Amino acid sequence: MISLHHLYKTYPVNGQAYTALNDVSLDIAQGEIFGIIGRSGAGKSTLLRTLNLLERPDSGQVLIADQDVTALDAAGLRGLRQQIGMVFQHFNLLSHRTVAGNIRFPLELAGQLSPVEMDARVDELLELVGLSQQQAQYPSQLSGGQKQRVGIARALANHPKLLLCDEATSALDPQTTQSILALLRDINSRLGLTIVLITHEMAVVRAICDRVAVIDHGRIVEHGPVAEVFLHPSHEATRNMVAEDGHAAALDHAGRLYANIGQLLRLTFVDDATYEPVLSEVGRELDLPIRILQGSVGRIKDRPYGQLIVGIDGELPAVRAALEARGVRCEEVAA
Repeated sequence: MISLHHLYKTYPVNGQAYTALNDVSLDIAQGEIFGIIGRSGAGKSTLLRTLNLLERPDSGQVLIADQDVTALDAAGLRGLRQQIGMVFQHFNLLSHRTVAGNIRFPLELAGQLSPVEMDARVDELLELVGLSQQQAQYPSQLSGGQKQRVGIARALANHPKLLLCDEATSALDPQTTQSILALLRDINSRLGLTIVLITHEMAVVRAICDRVAVIDHGRIVEHGPVAEVFLHPSHEATRNMVAEDGHAAALDHAGRLYANIGQLLRLTFVDDATYEPVLSEVGRELDLPIRILQGSVGRIKDRPYGQLIVGIDGELPAVRAALEARGVRCEEVAA
């Protein structure tokens, strides 16, 4: 378990204090993939780097397994950082070392394994990230996705308990991004490793995360399970990012678009309800037409979802009751 309590961090900018973190508190469970999303300058990189004290907060506590890491001395901090892997946006590989040499580097720094043991660990990691055939190549010979796989393997070298991903897919094309996200999910599943990632892309959170926190101007403005935050955003910053993502029904202006088409409902289907013929069943049951006006379907990690705007001519309470009885969340959309 990771617990952040009332973190504050300021920087001097042009002679004034710029607040990067403003009373941030969060809990991150062991073994989950936790996303932190926000726009550039929102404070997400600063927040991520407080977890291994690359950025030391001005005040507040960072607890990892009930240990206050802000109170560690230099030796304790070195030990902590060996237990926390970090994956960077721009790879940060050593150009003069091969793939195997880059992965071996943190093992050499730790100095806990014999050369034979280091070789075995490198081979294990190369197999894990799918780069056994590239072990003798240099970074200049690799694609962006391969470089990031080396970065992930290097971050896992010392069997960390926590993996931090700093915009790990931002420099990659969409197809490569999906392969890296699939690899991170596989690592999380196989190793039970806690992963904390920051991103400005809602699609990344939707594809991989269990829970998410939205940071805006240094404050956590919304957090919770991804499906809840994604499908029912309550803060303007979250609603804007969901709208830009284009996969969820960000329908705040639907009332004005369909002002002359009866009463409007926003319907949210999750899990099994997504596959059921709910609208046709309710239409027949109540003998009324239900018009689909706008919406989207997709997946949030492994969970199917659908979100629709529908027009209703009949009695709204009866329609809502019939839909909610079938596991559909209903919200009125004002005209």
